[in-house]
Amino acid sequence: MRTVPPIHTIIAFKSFVPRTVRILLFLVFAFIFQFSNTAYLTLTGTFTGVNQLLKEDLNFLYQMTMVGVCFIYPLLFRFKLRFTSQQLIIGCSIVVIIMMYTMTVTDAIPILALASFFIGAAKMLGTFETLVSIQLIITPNKDYGVFFSVALGIVLLSGQISGITAIGFNYGYDWKAIYYIMIALNALMILLVLLLLRHTRLVKKFPLYGIDWWGYFLWSSLFTAVTYLFTYGQVLDWFHSEKIRSATWLSLVFAILVIIRMFTARRPYIKARVFAIKSVHIGILMILLLQPFLSASGTVLGSFTTRVLQMDDINTGLLNWWIALGILIGAIFSYYWFLKINGPFKVFFIIAFSSLTCSYMILYFVLGSYGDMQFLIIPYLLRGFGNMLLFAGVGKYVTRDVGLDIFTQVLCYLAMARNALGSLIPSSLIAYAEYWRTRDYHYKISSKIDNFNQIALDLYQGMHNKSISGGSSTAEASIAASKALFSKINQQAVLLAGREIFGLLTCWGIAVILLLLSIHFGKPFIRQIPTWKRLRIVLSKMYSK
Repeated sequence: MRTVPPIHTIIAFKSFVPRTVRILLFLVFAFIFQFSNTAYLTLTGTFTGVNQLLKEDLNFLYQMTMVGVCFIYPLLFRFKLRFTSQQLIIGCSIVVIIMMYTMTVTDAIPILALASFFIGAAKMLGTFETLVSIQLIITPNKDYGVFFSVALGIVLLSGQISGITAIGFNYGYDWKAIYYIMIALNALMILLVLLLLRHTRLVKKFPLYGIDWWGYFLWSSLFTAVTYLFTYGQVLDWFHSEKIRSATWLSLVFAILVIIRMFTARRPYIKARVFAIKSVHIGILMILLLQPFLSASGTVLGSFTTRVLQMDDINTGLLNWWIALGILIGAIFSYYWFLKINGPFKVFFIIAFSSLTCSYMILYFVLGSYGDMQFLIIPYLLRGFGNMLLFAGVGKYVTRDVGLDIFTQVLCYLAMARNALGSLIPSSLIAYAEYWRTRDYHYKISSKIDNFNQIALDLYQGMHNKSISGGSSTAEASIAASKALFSKINQQAVLLAGREIFGLLTCWGIAVILLLLSIHFGKPFIRQIPTWKRLRIVLSKMYSK
């Protein structure tokens, strides 16, 4: 009888593949999965021009990907114990290829939304398979904190770098280039898996029985309806739109059905016990406290860079490299913290929120003082660093009181707060607040423009004279000067509204830090990742009831 080699050798590979190559290939596979998307938000300008899509359409597709990522979590262990690494990676790659190709041949939002949902599930499952296969190499001590530092670092880095890559290919070739390249890389991954991996298992096959597929459908439908509601609410004028009213009623109906299913099903997709664990409550609180910082960076700061600094996609992409660097530094810091220090969670979370608070404090004091993007480097770096620390810390902290039978369901709950709804609702509310504050400042500035406002007169006369010197008629020069004046008013309104929101976020960050001082997180701990044999025993008992 053939002896099974130790897990850390990654037995999924054929024997002739060197250990270093095995590790590098699985890391590359994880990046390929994470780079694959149906909607690259950095290409929003291109999509709105070429495909006649709204910005909200792209946001909806992106959020549908997050819904797909979120609700595949409870099935991760089941798929891992049912299929081999070879089967999972090939299956996920095929789904990704089909969904990405769909994006290049149609602009029907319902079809693209469905494709986004499935690609989210496939990329999450593929990433999980590749990373857990090398978990004992990442952390021989099986520490969740060390593992999450690496795994989440890869996920967050991929989110930034994939957007930058999409911009580069769009300007160098075509908006479809990133899709064709990712399709080719997924096809190459399938070929490598067929050549280098073998059909072998870590433990005995565990069938896919007892899964609450109806619960999976209800949860996914609920979050789809809520996603539509908050994504299109402002552009459709909220409850004045029949579509928004319908989405609201559907959300309520699905919410009721989900609750009923949770308490009546024999094995509900997500157990009610998940929502009653203290450490999970604190982890969710940390994520919800973080969301205003993340939401403002995508809405308010995005408006400032495009409308005030008038930066194009290329320069915006260059700034994102600093976020990526912050994430990398944060991943290294988290890795070292959990591996060597394993200090108090309170200190760790305070460091994370202090970094985010400082980023907005810097923006508040320097916004409008500089005319280029150099002053954004430090805030972007701090943002990436703080995000990475918080997600790694929460990932480890929630394992304190979580049993193995509901571990992936808790991860799903965290994903709801982080990706599915936690990011969507604050973004919608902050965008709405920015819209009204910008309008208010626009009105106030415009009301002060008269013949006695010397700054406005100088701007108008300077543009008027420049147009006359360029050969324009008096009427054409007046129109050009009026447009220049209106543009300046609009820039100032955006600047003042953004500065006000950044000031409020600075105060929010200080309040959060004070709140953290009063929360008892408990002593530092090390919770070990279980073996696959133990996991199979737990699931067998769970689904035999």
